[in-house]
Amino acid sequence: MQTLDLLSQVLFVALMAMLLYVLYKRFVRMLSRDRIEGSYAHVVSCQWHSDGKLVVVIESGEPGPCTLKWEGGQAELECQEGRHEATIEAGPPEGSTVEFVFANQVIRRKVA
Repeated sequence: MQTLDLLSQVLFVALMAMLLYVLYKRFVRMLSRDRIEGSYAHVVSCQWHSDGKLVVVIESGEPGPCTLKWEGGQAELECQEGRHEATIEAGPPEGSTVEFVFANQVIRRKVA
């Protein structure tokens, strides 16, 4: 009988702890609403063609520079607001990873 009583008390405390955690997370989210704002780019596609050209399509909310890095080279792009498509003479694909470095983020993509 004591074991069941102890078990019910432990379960009640665990339930209260979970409830407080959920309420705390909602309270923090409510306080930080409309304060955290960011504009991030999205790499729509990245394809390496057999003739040595790297074709990338990037969507961005605001204009800014982008540096592409891959094994064997790198290139600089100036992305406009909205959809931006670029073809880069990159040579034969030596590595399978392309790194996009923006002002506020870094995206790595595996390219086939």
